Amino acid sequence: MDLKEFYFQNINQEEYHYRFNDFIKDINKVYNIFTGYEEVNDYKFEIYDAEEAITKFRELCQPEVSFSNSENKCWFYLITYYLYKIGYEIKEFPRVLARPPVDPGDFTYGDIRNRIIAQGDDDNGTVRYAVRRKFVANLTFVLKSNHIDIGDSINQKFIEISTRQASFNNMSIDEKLAEIANLIENLLKKNGKFLTPDYSKICFDYISNDLVTSYRKKMHCFRHATEDAIKERDAYSEDQKNFFVDYGLTIVKVIHSLLK
Repeated sequence: MDLKEFYFQNINQEEYHYRFNDFIKDINKVYNIFTGYEEVNDYKFEIYDAEEAITKFRELCQPEVSFSNSENKCWFYLITYYLYKIGYEIKEFPRVLARPPVDPGDFTYGDIRNRIIAQGDDDNGTVRYAVRRKFVANLTFVLKSNHIDIGDSINQKFIEISTRQASFNNMSIDEKLAEIANLIENLLKKNGKFLTPDYSKICFDYISNDLVTSYRKKMHCFRHATEDAIKERDAYSEDQKNFFVDYGLTIVKVIHSLLK
């Protein structure tokens, strides 16, 4: 996963993390007084999954890491946004992923050092490197339930239909909506025809074949890259997209249960 791509696919101006937008956008550029900004660096910000992102975050919190290095600073911004966006928080510092400091050292040095001293693990005001490393290694990353829990079997189906074999939580919100629509079709379309499960067995009248069909049609704009499709998906707010995700996952869970 490219974290820069994830950031730009998901960020909107109302979010706290948008303040890092210009820095992230120009991370590979250097200003030349004669020619303006030039692309001179080749920094890449790629991870495999959330576990690797957490490992990278711990590395950034090590005492010898400097944030005078623009690459490290960009990693910090992108990692905190990614983990925040997929629903993580750090038990010991519940707000740092949602509202990371502009200077990452305020957290990786200041907040961590102050917490160690408050716990009485300093040496007369000195916090040893070994103590900081142990503290960072023991940070507790908690995955909050931001969306409906889909379970391993449905997540595996998302991986199977994803063109890049991504798990659901490693997708941007637009990609989630596209793949929810794809998975509904994958589950229902057999031999060229769509099945019509008896949704009333589970959902009473709250989900029906007509509602599922209407949802699939509304999600077409996330599956295609035409100019009209892009305009349509951009017209939806973040709250509306989050609703579509939750509603779509509910449909997927119901269909999966009925067809087992």
